[in-house]
Amino acid sequence: MDQKVLKKLQQKFFYVPVAIGWLLIMLSCSLVYYVLHTQALAKVENSLLKASAKPYFETVNSDKIIYVFLDGNEVTSYSLADAFTTEEISEVEKKIVGLDKNKFNRFSTETGKKYMFEQTRVFLEEKGKNVKKFVLIDYTDTYDMLLTLGITLICVMLACMAAVVVFYYFYARKAILPVKQSFERQQELIANASHELKTPLTIVRTNLELVGSDPLATVGDNKKWLESAEYQVGRMHSLILDMLDLTKIDATALTVERDPLVINDIIEGMMLSFEATCYEKSIELTYVAKEPVKVNANKAEIEKLAGIMLDNAIKYTPDNGKIKVEIQRQRRNAVLKFYNTGEGISQENLTNIFERFFKVDASHKETSNSFGLGLSIAKSITQSMKGNITCQSEVGKYTEFVVELPLSLTERQNK
Repeated sequence: MDQKVLKKLQQKFFYVPVAIGWLLIMLSCSLVYYVLHTQALAKVENSLLKASAKPYFETVNSDKIIYVFLDGNEVTSYSLADAFTTEEISEVEKKIVGLDKNKFNRFSTETGKKYMFEQTRVFLEEKGKNVKKFVLIDYTDTYDMLLTLGITLICVMLACMAAVVVFYYFYARKAILPVKQSFERQQELIANASHELKTPLTIVRTNLELVGSDPLATVGDNKKWLESAEYQVGRMHSLILDMLDLTKIDATALTVERDPLVINDIIEGMMLSFEATCYEKSIELTYVAKEPVKVNANKAEIEKLAGIMLDNAIKYTPDNGKIKVEIQRQRRNAVLKFYNTGEGISQENLTNIFERFFKVDASHKETSNSFGLGLSIAKSITQSMKGNITCQSEVGKYTEFVVELPLSLTERQNK
């Protein structure tokens, strides 16, 4: 995966949601306008139908209704409400006279008025014949309202579409960030691993060349070179196992099965396996736990985590030093503390202590079995369990790692 692939993935996270968002916004605004437009015009049409349904001598006293009777070229018009000017009435009469039978039942006048009409035939007794009756309603206000509504919805739609673009622009960048970080970590892991493997491989090759340079030499004669090669192979084996652990944790962080588990016995068991090493260095190993603590975990994860922390503590604790492991419950978390006396870690190094391939003491890089991956693995395990790991230290006195893991649901409920 390169930058081009990441860019294409980011574009997919951007363009697809934006297109869907725009479509939903346009459909929503269109639906709102359609419903309100239909309701508004239906209200006008209902008023018009009520007025046109009455006999010609029963009129509606409304400032919106005009009645027009057409007898050939003779036009008679009136409205019971004095809401129309002479000019407006004249414009209506001209429109009615020149009206096409098949024309839509709405028209506009030069003064900007909008009318809707219904046409019927009525019998006028005074004239003794049938004439055309037009009932018109002025819906200019409704039309203006719908126009304003349409413009408003268009503005709202454009604003929402712009907001969607801005939102998904930052969302796409944020969504792609874990993938980008994972890609960068993989590249960094490969680069660092290649660098770390280079030295042991060079030493092994040199030792084997020395062994092969004297065909008559015995195994005893070449013991020094063979032991050196064996040691470097062990270092490479340790590095590969650590890298596999990191890869496995990253790959199975979301799929690993975890069940409510009392971690006290597991921690005690891991401490027992390190007692011999502590005895050789005259290290005082103390365990403190007032009550059983249960978390959602996998036994192998807890064993690996405790093993790394204990191994790290023993490695940096001098002879006759002290190591204390404490398990306690704080609010909604199980807290594991790994304390050891020793040189401590400077504040400068504390910020990088969990970085991959970081070593506090890099002077013995080629002779140490540690590649600086242990604490990185511990952090990855903790984070995969939705926990947190921190370190506090005082140079020349102590170092303490604090691991916080969420209590299991049943444990929280019983608290």
